[in-house]
Amino acid sequence: LKWFTFLKEHFDTGLKAKGYDDELKGYRKEGSGLGDWLTTRGRDTWLTHQGFYMATARCLAFISKVLGDSKSSHREEALEIANMVRERIVRLYTRNDGLGGFYPPEVNILSPGPEMSLFSRIVEGDKRCLILRNYFKREGHTWPGSDENRFLSQTSEAVINDMIKSGEVTKRGSKWSMGWSQWHAFNEGIFAIRYALKTLSDNGFHNVALAKANGFGVGTFEYQMSYNATTHWESWWRSEDLYSHNHPMLGASAEWMVSSVAGVSLHPLSSGGGRVLFWPRFPNSASTIQYAWADQGTARGDYSIAWRFLNLPDIDALLDSAKTRIQIRLYVPPDGQSVFRLPEYSDGKGVDTVIRFAITLPDIEKARFHSQEECQDRRDKKMGFNYNWEFDRTEELWEKVNRKKAIGTPCQSFLFHSTLDNIEWSGAETIEGVVDNGIEVELGPGLYDVMVNDWQLKPEVRGTREWRIGSMEQY
Repeated sequence: LKWFTFLKEHFDTGLKAKGYDDELKGYRKEGSGLGDWLTTRGRDTWLTHQGFYMATARCLAFISKVLGDSKSSHREEALEIANMVRERIVRLYTRNDGLGGFYPPEVNILSPGPEMSLFSRIVEGDKRCLILRNYFKREGHTWPGSDENRFLSQTSEAVINDMIKSGEVTKRGSKWSMGWSQWHAFNEGIFAIRYALKTLSDNGFHNVALAKANGFGVGTFEYQMSYNATTHWESWWRSEDLYSHNHPMLGASAEWMVSSVAGVSLHPLSSGGGRVLFWPRFPNSASTIQYAWADQGTARGDYSIAWRFLNLPDIDALLDSAKTRIQIRLYVPPDGQSVFRLPEYSDGKGVDTVIRFAITLPDIEKARFHSQEECQDRRDKKMGFNYNWEFDRTEELWEKVNRKKAIGTPCQSFLFHSTLDNIEWSGAETIEGVVDNGIEVELGPGLYDVMVNDWQLKPEVRGTREWRIGSMEQY
């Protein structure tokens, strides 16, 4: 409350003192503060400041609501401030030219940008689709990083040719250059990475979020691990002399992996972890990812989810087109409460879903123990990421070395462990899929088995023009 009172008294005058014009005249990027630190784009510090001022007011309003009517005056005041800031952002950033842009008056490529407006529900509902479509026009660019350029000058022509064929390297003027991607890698900084991933997954474009996380080259997990990273770097690009190689700053992707890729998170309308949301989302193609699982800890115990494709074809080319099955298992601890959002395609169209529950709860901890034991055995056998770059000091060349590692070793969830094969299940209940998305069912304590028997796979979408650094104008 003291912080909110301080902001209310000093925020607007403070921004003026820092040089921000009320109408943002002449504002092109950055300014006071770090903003979306270590993005490969220009940083929008004004939007960052305003967004967090709005978030502070919203937070106070929510806390006041939870505390009850005695704090209603704080809630009303906080909501008034939050709405005032939101309307200010919308007035200055929403383009009135019919193109659906969301950016400052004089520049359209800053970070954070459209993803923040959608994630934070800044713009009115009837404009969100237009802004989302405009968001897909964003492109990547070639990258002038010193360590990346040094790599290209110290590797063989054969390696560079392979990178050209894959799209990792394109022309920057007259020279070959690595590039950062908007849709097949990360370019966002400390804030926008979460806004981007959650906005895409929550608005029907989970396949694009997966493409970002599953990409290669500068700005990806693959790039970091190819240089033997075992912890997250501070920057998306290589830095041997400035930024840390052990830093959680860009780690918001971890929360997205649990909540969206696997599909479990604290319910947005709960407090204190009293309720959990199960909302698994799936790729277009099984060549991207074939299973996922995660736990969500709460004071009531750990909630767990696991899903996997079944009966996938042996021919890789069919992973983009076959009909397959999806099996999902959900565990709700004693005294737990949860909501399960039924599986649906990215366009919101539902599918028939069959649900059953365990009549007698099996030994969950035994299954967890044996699953962890087997997973550790796989890690000891180094069944994970399979190569890295090494510098030959004699030849003064970077070389690709095929060498498997423990990091990245895939493991199945304990919910699919063989110790749970002989469960006695209830009769199956079928919930028919409908056109409208967002169907949810309440689930109490227990173990649940969910089956989708007819799931259509399809090809993933690539960017246009020099596909890796191009836009997603198909959307």
